[in-house]
Amino acid sequence: VVASPDGRTVAAGPHPETAVVLRRWWGWAMIAATAGVWAGFAARLGTAWDLPAYLALGAGLVALTVIDLRHQLLPRRLVVPVAGVTAALLGVAALATDAGDAFVRAVACAAGAYAAFWLLRFVNPRALGGGDVTLAGLLGLALGWHSVDATVSGLAAGAILAALFAVAALATRRVAARTAITYGPFLVAGALLVLFAAPDGRLFG
Repeated sequence: VVASPDGRTVAAGPHPETAVVLRRWWGWAMIAATAGVWAGFAARLGTAWDLPAYLALGAGLVALTVIDLRHQLLPRRLVVPVAGVTAALLGVAALATDAGDAFVRAVACAAGAYAAFWLLRFVNPRALGGGDVTLAGLLGLALGWHSVDATVSGLAAGAILAALFAVAALATRRVAARTAITYGPFLVAGALLVLFAAPDGRLFG
């Protein structure tokens, strides 16, 4: 896959067959990670109506994390469908549980997260890719379903994890000062940390 700097795919080769993926260690790692994320959401949410949305979200986030780690790419052709499915399933949950306010808040948080990261990218294009901006919107949707505090905490946790990694990598000279850091996996980790441990957003006290 070849992509432009803003995360839009401009060329792609043949799609890998399932059998090929399963012959790679990272293919099995994806399966194990997806199972772990699903187990975490099932333990947290039980049989709640919003569980299907988070199962779809979890599978998508694992796939995006692997792609970003291997290719430094967050393809919008994957992020956007995951966001659409997650939003649709949260909409169903809102209708079934009369949680229209939570759905509106989730959409507003998605828009706010997207706008905030778009502004950060506008100010410093080297710091973030276009896929990071779109991913922030997806995570804002998932976190915003719970609360505004969860959205802020989840995205802040991702930024903190990325900063800690960058400092450690620089200190051990694993990267140079101008080396681009793959940001997506840290955003995902921060969001999952809040969704699993502190969905009320009180991660930092």
